[in-house]
Amino acid sequence: MSHGGNDAASTPRRLVELRGVRAGYDGIEVLHGVDLTVCAGEVVAILGPNGAGKSTTLKVLAGLHPASAGDVVIAGRRVNGATADALARRGLCLIPEGRGIFPNLTVRENLWMMTHAGVERPQVLERSLHCFPQLSDLLDRTSGTLSGGQQQMLAMARGLATDPALLVLDELSMGLAPLVVDSLYETVRQVADGGTSVLLVEQFARIVMDVADSAVLMVQGHVVDSGHPREIEGKLTQAYLGGQENP
Repeated sequence: MSHGGNDAASTPRRLVELRGVRAGYDGIEVLHGVDLTVCAGEVVAILGPNGAGKSTTLKVLAGLHPASAGDVVIAGRRVNGATADALARRGLCLIPEGRGIFPNLTVRENLWMMTHAGVERPQVLERSLHCFPQLSDLLDRTSGTLSGGQQQMLAMARGLATDPALLVLDELSMGLAPLVVDSLYETVRQVADGGTSVLLVEQFARIVMDVADSAVLMVQGHVVDSGHPREIEGKLTQAYLGGQENP
C-alpha cells in the first residue's frame, strides 16, 4: 500500500471512516456520534482521559462490539456487523491492551500461529524479525517468560507478519518503561512510512507527539477536537482535568 498523500494535488485515500458511530453497554450509551478518518499510510492517535470511549471506539472498528448507530467504512465499504475474523482477513490487525499473545507457547510458535492468515512460516519469520530483530535470539523462549517490552514486540511482530493494511494499537505503552515505549513507537513510525495505516489509542499524549500525523481528542464519548497532536496539546490538560465541556 502506498501513502497516496505525497502529491499535493492528490487527495489521500481514506482507508477507514467512522461516521456518527454510537455504541454502549447494557443500554447505556458511551459513544455519542464519533467521526474519525484514517488515510492510507497515516498514523492517527486517539487521545483522552480514562473513560473517554477510546477503547470502545477501537472495539467497534475491529468488529468486537456492535455500533448501535452510524457507519463503519473500510476501504470504501460499509462493514457494520462484520465479524472480527472477517475484518482481519480484509487487513485489519488489532493488538489489544494486554498484548494478546499465547504465554505457554514459544516465541516461534506464537509467530507460526499467524500462518492461519495464509502466510507461509518462512515468510512469517522473515517479516517478524525484519521489524523486531531482537526477537531472533528469543525464538525458543516460552513467551510468558519474556519481559513486558519483549511481549509487546512479539504481539506487534505477530500482527505485522500478516502485512496488514491497518494496524490498530490499544495502549501500547501500558506498563512499559519509557525507553521501551520510544523504541516500539519508532517501529510504528517505520511501519507507517512503509505504507501501513496505524490507528492507536494512548492515554499519554506526549508519547505520540512525534509519531502521529494527526490526533483526535475524546472526552466522555465525544470527539471534541482534532488536528496535529501539537495543535491540540494545549487542550489536553483541560480535558484530563475534567474541565472540557461536551458539545
